[in-house]
Amino acid sequence: MNTPTPANLPVQRASRPHLIYGGIEVALSIVVAIATWVTWHSPWTTVLWTILWLPVSHAIGLAAGFIMAAHGDPTPERRTPAGTNTAVWAYECAASILLLDLYQPWCSAAPLPSPNGPARPVAVLLLHGYGCNRAFWLRFSRHLADAGYHCDAVNLGPMFGSIDDYAASIANAAQALAERTRLPVVIVGHSMGGIAARACLQHYPTLPVAHTITLGSPHFGTLHARRGIGQNVRQMSIGSEWLVALANRETDAARARITSIYTLHDNVVYPTRTSVLPGARNIALDRLGHVSLGTHPRSRALVLETLERVAQGLRRNV
Repeated sequence: MNTPTPANLPVQRASRPHLIYGGIEVALSIVVAIATWVTWHSPWTTVLWTILWLPVSHAIGLAAGFIMAAHGDPTPERRTPAGTNTAVWAYECAASILLLDLYQPWCSAAPLPSPNGPARPVAVLLLHGYGCNRAFWLRFSRHLADAGYHCDAVNLGPMFGSIDDYAASIANAAQALAERTRLPVVIVGHSMGGIAARACLQHYPTLPVAHTITLGSPHFGTLHARRGIGQNVRQMSIGSEWLVALANRETDAARARITSIYTLHDNVVYPTRTSVLPGARNIALDRLGHVSLGTHPRSRALVLETLERVAQGLRRNV
């Protein structure tokens, strides 16, 4: 099998909405710098607040999200000591600030690393969640490449459109990855990406996709959808007609090729029981936030373990 060269790798376009978001970040940083200087006339205070206003704002918003999730899903599994809750929040802050505030505005067209580990019998297509882009996977893809996996990721758009709108681009990316690597594909979808994968495979059932791994996907909706905008958010509301139809169309054989990995301390998808997909392989983690599922070693280890399990199944069927 030939390793793809840069010349035949797919060309990705930068995500325009996230470039705009990055421009807003820069503009607000300038406003904060000017306001701080006018107020205190201190270079160090100005530099400090110019750097910190964004992560502080993000951290406050995440704290509010965890509190709302705890009230919306008051299950015994969520009841952990204050120190544990603080640690979960702190890691989620670090992961979210890195991926959402730094990577996504500026790296949405960045190439993913080529595999440098042992050859693997499957390739991996990575799908981001609501409001995100393919840069969400930059850290995760490095670990996949180190383990020997060819991987690719796409920007799903329109950002606030129907989840069904993403099916064609997912199908094209899966087919292209399979043809380029001459390998079957495993889709790994975070949050909305996992649901988009399920919808795509119903639209295109003959795709060379061997398995789907979802990370924190609201298979039966989330209460958090009340705070979002767009048709895709409405589709992810609890009890939505779209989710019910998606589940009713799915066969037992299709469910058997899905692994749902979720966290009992999710701050976006709650109640967390909505991530449990009957007929699929369901794996619960704890002490991780929503975005943390895309960075933490424990979730990454489960994905690698599942990829190996799928690979072993393919070898037995040869």
